[in-house]
Amino acid sequence: MANLRQHAIALAAGVVILASLPPMVRAQPAQGPAAQPAPAGAPPQGRRGGRGGPAEFWYMNKTKGGVYSAPMRPLWKLSDLMRMHTGQNNWREQIIKDNLQDVTYNSASPGTKVIPRMHMETATAFVVMKGEMHFTVEGQQPVTATRGSIVNILNDTIYSYEVTGGQNALWVEIHPLWYQTVYPASEPPPPSLPGSDVVKVSFTHRVPAYTGNNRLHFNLFDTIAKCEPVANVVEEDHINISPLLGWVNPAENKCGAGGSGNIGSGPLKPGDPPFNPNSTFGHLHLGVVEWWIVQSGQIRGQFEGTGEFHAVEGDVLYAAPNMWHQMAAEAPSGPSVRTAIGGYPITNMGNTAGGN
Repeated sequence: MANLRQHAIALAAGVVILASLPPMVRAQPAQGPAAQPAPAGAPPQGRRGGRGGPAEFWYMNKTKGGVYSAPMRPLWKLSDLMRMHTGQNNWREQIIKDNLQDVTYNSASPGTKVIPRMHMETATAFVVMKGEMHFTVEGQQPVTATRGSIVNILNDTIYSYEVTGGQNALWVEIHPLWYQTVYPASEPPPPSLPGSDVVKVSFTHRVPAYTGNNRLHFNLFDTIAKCEPVANVVEEDHINISPLLGWVNPAENKCGAGGSGNIGSGPLKPGDPPFNPNSTFGHLHLGVVEWWIVQSGQIRGQFEGTGEFHAVEGDVLYAAPNMWHQMAAEAPSGPSVRTAIGGYPITNMGNTAGGN
């Protein structure tokens, strides 16, 4: 009975667990080369890859990959966004709004201020691409975020920010879907939104503490310079952020004894066959999406049913659910960083059809 219940639960989730089948067809460890130590800069096992130990075989129900609904697209290029908003200093563009996250790309000129606010029960993350943003956060010392910064505002925490410095700030702002905002009554009331009225309510709140890898402010380039870990820097409910760092030229990696880090298959080589988006390759994630902000260098994304895309710093790549995909670093020099983002810690489900 226990096996039958386990089998039924798994079917409801879209995965058939082989352990519930007769013993002669249970999952066996994948045959292949012996496991090698993870290269420097690679994410820890059990977060964005295997769960540790030998690979296992599983069944899953896979839907058609490469299905995008607006505003999602395989690649949002920063250069295209800048053209779309030519002549505008302050703008906001919705780039992701799926079943888990609400994400905008933003620009603001120096002197722009966002009044104090709090998000009820949900965290917020800012990935700063350019310029300077000064954050004032309840219970924390103020921080100034610049290129390479990731700012993690905890749920039920009052915060405000101002764009400082001498140039426009560019940032990606990440919220869980259906996030809610309230404003302290000690401040001037906000403007009412269409179809709503501003009313005054009362409740108490308690500022949570940062735990685990979470912190208010992380800067990618400062961390690389100190040879400190860069993976899994935000692990909040519905927001997981993990920079994936690699060098095409291993000699440039001063922190990992010449290891290349997370570069995937690296740049395309002369004689490589044309990419076939209708083949089986790479890996997928069951029912959830993974997307990436290129924080440094150049990144290639190959997506099922969609094609091959080349991204540079400031661009955003997005893999739809249940979609074969594979990523690679391409910058001939310097670090290539694709900061992987999703609603949950995810498992890479590798293909078993002989693809890369």
